Amino acid sequence: MSDFLKKYKVFLTLFLIVLFGAFLRFYNISSVPVSLYWDEVASAYNAYSIAQSGKDEYGTSYPLLFRSFEDYKTPANIYLTSVIVKFLGLSEFTTRFTSALFGSLSVLISFFLVSELLKKQKFKDKKINIPTIALITSFLFAISPWHIQFSRTGFEANVGLFFLLTGILFLLRTINRVNYRDIIFSAIFLGISIYFYRSIQLFLPLFLLGFFIIFRKNILDKSNLKIFLAGAMIFSAIALPFVPSTISREGLTRQRQTNFVSNALDEVYKTSVKIHESKNRILGNIIYNRRIVYARLFVQNYVSHFTPKFLVEEGDVNPRHRVKGMGVFYHFEIPFLIAGLIFLFKIDRKIRSLIILWILIAPLPAALAYPTPHALRSLNMLPMLQLLTAMGVVYLYSLTSPKLRRIFVVSLAIIITAFFIRYMYQYHFVFKYQKSAEWADGYKQLTQYVFRVEDKYDKVVISGHYWQPYIYFLFFKQYNPQLFQKYGSKSSFDKYIFGGTSWDMKGRELGDQDLVKLSGTRNILIAFSPIEYELQKENVRKISEIRNHNNEIVFIMASLR
Repeated sequence: MSDFLKKYKVFLTLFLIVLFGAFLRFYNISSVPVSLYWDEVASAYNAYSIAQSGKDEYGTSYPLLFRSFEDYKTPANIYLTSVIVKFLGLSEFTTRFTSALFGSLSVLISFFLVSELLKKQKFKDKKINIPTIALITSFLFAISPWHIQFSRTGFEANVGLFFLLTGILFLLRTINRVNYRDIIFSAIFLGISIYFYRSIQLFLPLFLLGFFIIFRKNILDKSNLKIFLAGAMIFSAIALPFVPSTISREGLTRQRQTNFVSNALDEVYKTSVKIHESKNRILGNIIYNRRIVYARLFVQNYVSHFTPKFLVEEGDVNPRHRVKGMGVFYHFEIPFLIAGLIFLFKIDRKIRSLIILWILIAPLPAALAYPTPHALRSLNMLPMLQLLTAMGVVYLYSLTSPKLRRIFVVSLAIIITAFFIRYMYQYHFVFKYQKSAEWADGYKQLTQYVFRVEDKYDKVVISGHYWQPYIYFLFFKQYNPQLFQKYGSKSSFDKYIFGGTSWDMKGRELGDQDLVKLSGTRNILIAFSPIEYELQKENVRKISEIRNHNNEIVFIMASLR
């Protein structure tokens, strides 16, 4: 009876943690962050296009890579979103729904993952027990700024993390109780995970190689080998069809844009100059070798993910990936994280090796890219850091004298609450407005205005100054995908004409355009950026202003004089 009550308390606590985690991810999700940024909109509209026509915006039937602007997106999250859009319609809520849902489920999976990971551990101190460590891990995961940040927006990496964690959970279950059912589930989830995000495509093979090395005796045992080979075959059957797309020219587009080698050319040039200026050319070639530059930059990129600056001070360099003045961790977690590292050496060598392997290889995809540190590309580090922190909490609690344990718990609860409330305030009331422009805030307001008055005009000309306006008009208009596939482009569709942006080589902004020639009529409504308006104000009549949530002018509406 006592065991039943213990399990009941554990699962009731877990249910409350997951419910709380889901609330944090779903609450006010349509308006915080304040706007959908263009990648979210592009993914959602393509999901809508698939749901309506079975084709992407370019007319390709059920692609394995979705062409999007000057890049190609992985397909899995778009297909998942298409199911949601099919039943619930296209909206800001459905755009972010899959990320919030699977982010919430990841909190649940983290409990079972930790329980399975530590299943065979025996602790002498009764105050240290697996359910407690697993529950604390799930709770820390539920309130994690790192995970919440990406669970509330349409980031495919966050959904991919759920499939990755679930696949590893069943892989651990196979090690603990070898059977076909668990290895089949593991192979399916792991195979699907690579269709979500590119960092998983590098992390997973390295993780599986390390997993094989650590548990090779279990895997190669004659009675187990057939089961693991079956799992490998199922995994290969799911994953291999995606490999040609991944390594194709289109699939490597983003890698070419962001790899740290391409972004290190200035450094390499400087070393070439130093070699040329060296009195001793042989010594100069050794000291200033470009390979040393690449190696140094890679190490710097990698190490940046373990620095206090990233973890607790500033976080990611991308303003959409962080709350200003905070890292991806709470400050209070660091002492427990250090204690957890100490406690890690008290558990089984194989499990310790697996946890360390997981943490060490997770930042590799981010280290190979630019800029760094990058919280999204290193997201696969979760929830191992929360596990270490949870171990540290339980370990320090066990070292506390019985008289002080209640004080320990109450003090920790107060500290966590204080840090958590500060983060929630920053996220919902400061970050929402502080980084409004980074989220393309103003496009929704623009479309709402245009849709109200567009019947008065023959054409509507939209500035491309802020990049890719066409996708917002497709999204908020819920424009028929089949019509767009047949007649539209990112330059124009229906009565809308879209300008370019100066930093895009193909772009040409409205400030230097002949607007009559561009539109073919004088009866036009024009949405200028303030800069473009200043260049054209002698030729146009100002009608209205479109402001973002910071009350900044984003667009100026005008017509020809």
